[in-house]
Amino acid sequence: MGFEAVPQLHSLWFKSARPYLMQHNVWGFAAFVLGLTSLSLPHCQAQGVPPVIPRLLPAFTVHTNQVLREGANRFAGINLDYLRDSDANRPTAKPLQNALQEMGARFLRYPGGEKSDFLLWSNPPYDKPVPTALGWYGTVPGEKLDFDRYVAIAHSVGAEPYVVVGCDSLERTGRTKEQWLENAVTWVKYANITKKYGIKYWEIGNENWHNQSFKPDEIANIVVESSRAMKAVDPSIHIGASGSGDQWWSQFLPIAAPALDFVSISHYNAWEWKSYDYLLQHPETDLGAGARQTLASIDRYAPAADRARLKLIVAETNSKDYSDGGWASTNSMGHALVTFETLGQLMQEPRIESAMVWTTRWVNDAEASQSQWYGLGPRNEIMPTGRAVALWGQFAQEKMVAVEGGVGQFRAYATRSTDNSTVTVWIVNRGHEAVSDLKVTIDSPKSYHRAEIWRLSGTGPDDTEPKWKQEKVGTLTDKLVEGLVCPGVSVSVVVLRH
Repeated sequence: MGFEAVPQLHSLWFKSARPYLMQHNVWGFAAFVLGLTSLSLPHCQAQGVPPVIPRLLPAFTVHTNQVLREGANRFAGINLDYLRDSDANRPTAKPLQNALQEMGARFLRYPGGEKSDFLLWSNPPYDKPVPTALGWYGTVPGEKLDFDRYVAIAHSVGAEPYVVVGCDSLERTGRTKEQWLENAVTWVKYANITKKYGIKYWEIGNENWHNQSFKPDEIANIVVESSRAMKAVDPSIHIGASGSGDQWWSQFLPIAAPALDFVSISHYNAWEWKSYDYLLQHPETDLGAGARQTLASIDRYAPAADRARLKLIVAETNSKDYSDGGWASTNSMGHALVTFETLGQLMQEPRIESAMVWTTRWVNDAEASQSQWYGLGPRNEIMPTGRAVALWGQFAQEKMVAVEGGVGQFRAYATRSTDNSTVTVWIVNRGHEAVSDLKVTIDSPKSYHRAEIWRLSGTGPDDTEPKWKQEKVGTLTDKLVEGLVCPGVSVSVVVLRH
């Protein structure tokens, strides 16, 4: 019997179920359902029998032998705000170091965003950090997080330091190109020669495309000059610079690529969404599309000798909708879910070295619950934006592996330890409705005898106070977990141990 024999079912169940049935080769089950429904729905109703529409529950299989990337446990990070992150600005709060340790951020970008182009890290003789903010940034009250303290925090939490050296026009900053170059070179010398911090990642300028301070070929030549001068101090460092869009890269990369080790982008992927429900209406949205387009530009415009070695770093990301009347920018469960999934989809691309969420905070802690620009709250508690990082940082193992399955609004991601003794599975229910009896099968040479489940969920996508807690484990049998419950708009973390 073909599907056409029961046309009434097309508009209801099999439209969504058919891809799943084809993928998992369960046509026997489909035929069984068709046999039960060989009487059309109108016929059933005419006989006084209420129609029963079968519900196909999602199931996932984790293939631990299909490795998508190495170093998954070193991928997710966050931007700091040197203007406001110092513990002196909230003396009764949890220390910043403890908050970042709890979050598990593995890259820490400093000083963070556009403020980087308005920061002098020190002044002559450049023998200690003396952070000086230029322009409007100099009016922000509070004690600044200086460079030495930043490095100490990064090292203490096991995070990779990532430094942005200022590079912007004389008109915008009051500083010449030569002065910015001096700022960069003395910074590398202090960090890696004087203090021996061994800082690897250095980005020249923040969003160099954004304020039209330079044309692409102009900044490309500045980047080449700066890279040579900085590497003359320490040849081991990795240099990067930013861009956006195919037209920019076509003019920038032919000149700058030989002097770079990576390129960076800002990745805000919710343009014109208007609400969380855009994702439900367009479930196949590629949350990493902008990054993949950048990789294509590298392959198209960088000199052939440089294409394979150039990495991409997502220096900023968040589920911000910048369009007029866009999705409200509250610090909500919906934004946390999308940002979490964005990190997961970016992680699947091995040429992307890291992705860092924007940001720990902006300038007014009182607005933390109403602004997605706050990974941390007034007491340095983890806010929904920060939880998107922590979901990865606290649980990711070394290797990201493939996951098969999922239907409708369900997605899953997985990592495993090098020896297969620990597997972590993240299950995302994007939909508004809860589901129970979900199954996860682990295709692995190991058996698993212990499990724990953690969950982020709330009252819906607009909830600014979603709950993060450990939940009751379903049934664990060797390599199968059954009876999982996933509330609507939630992320569940299943950790299996040998």
